[in-house]
Amino acid sequence: MTKRFVQFVMVQAQNILYVLGRIPTPEGERIPPNLQAAKMMIDHLELIKIKTDGNLTTQETKIITEALQQVQLAFVEASGGTPVGMMPDRGPQVDMSALEEEMDSDEPAPSAPPQPTSPASPPSSVTSEAEEKKKYFKSYG
Repeated sequence: MTKRFVQFVMVQAQNILYVLGRIPTPEGERIPPNLQAAKMMIDHLELIKIKTDGNLTTQETKIITEALQQVQLAFVEASGGTPVGMMPDRGPQVDMSALEEEMDSDEPAPSAPPQPTSPASPPSSVTSEAEEKKKYFKSYG
């Protein structure tokens, strides 16, 4: 398991260095740094380190710590001196509170209402949407 964990950490670090433009493409070109993607990936690696704290061997702890230090330094260099923690988070904003509440409760999630088995006429809102689309459709041919 140690070997697999070390391989996993090294692949993640290598991907971060690639996104930062430190590792060339197979054609030998270097891509421009994508700081937002690199920040997200570094955050993921930090999360893995935090969540596995106390469950790693000394070798595994050393590997993940050194990998994090290496990619954080590469990030600072690629960003012109801005540390990872100081970069603005511009990722998608998702409200995780509902998910956390669901995970905390032991109750199963509510199931979807049963769907009718017989074909029925479409609701008027669906029909009006289709009509609206037809109304503004223009052919160029």
